[in-house]
Formats: sequence, C-alpha cells, structure tokens
Amino acid sequence: MWMLLVTAATVVLGLTWLRPPVCQPLAFSHAQHEKMACVMCHAGVESRARAGLPDIGTCVRCHATPPVKSAADIAAWNDAVQTRHIVWQRLRPVADHVYFSHRRHVDIGELQCATCHGDIATLTTPPPHALKPISMVNCLACHEEQHVLNDCARCHK
Repeated sequence: MWMLLVTAATVVLGLTWLRPPVCQPLAFSHAQHEKMACVMCHAGVESRARAGLPDIGTCVRCHATPPVKSAADIAAWNDAVQTRHIVWQRLRPVADHVYFSHRRHVDIGELQCATCHGDIATLTTPPPHALKPISMVNCLACHEEQHVLNDCARCHK
C-alpha cells in the first residue's frame, strides 16, 4: 500500500512540475501592463467558465507599432497582425474530466487572480511553467479554507 501511495505521489508531482517548459510566441511583460485589470486582455475571466487568451486585436488597440524589440519578436508580431491571431500556449491545461469555471471563482467566489495564478503580474517575461501548481489537493485545501463544499460532482464530470 505504501509503495502505491509513493508511486501515485511521484506521478502527480512529475506531471505537475516536470512538464516541458512552455515557450510563448511573443515576449510579453505582465509587469508593464500591471495597471490594467486582467479582464482587459483575458476576456471572460468574470463571466465565462474559461478565460480567454488575448488575441492580436486586443494588443493593437494600444500598440500601433510592435511593442517588442528583438527581430524574432518583431517577426512574430508582424505574423500575428497579418494572420490576426497569436498562438499563445496555455500554462494550465485542465484535464477533460474536470470542470473549472473562472466565473464561479472570480465573480462569485471573489478570488483574486494571484490566488491561483501566483504573482504573474510582476513578471517581465512569460513564465515557462505555471507559477502555482493546480492539483486536486490544492483545490480541496482552498475549498476548505474558503468554506466551500468539496462535493466531487462540483468539479468532476
């Protein structure tokens, strides 16, 4: 039994922390945008189950010229403008059997983004991994701390 628990813990930790680093298509600084509310770029954070990732249309509302410096980033920016799409990589994929709603946590639960996403607002470059691991243990602990029911059917499909 002990060996089974150690193996399960190793698999969970491995899947959480040993994922290959995520490489974003553009060098984005959350710190330079810290005065803006997250919802300005991440549409749906307060109103939908899934928060959106910003598209180039969101960026060009404020940036008429590329806000990046390196030749590779300028090329990526110009490509995104031409195709009208940025292919951001999600840092936090949610398993298919899990139902997670941003609206339920941000709007109804009144949680701040940093509660789950860590101090991402201070970063000057895109992080290669999620700053805080998402795991059932962490979710259950937060639910207990916030006095929210831990009924399996609330989060599992």
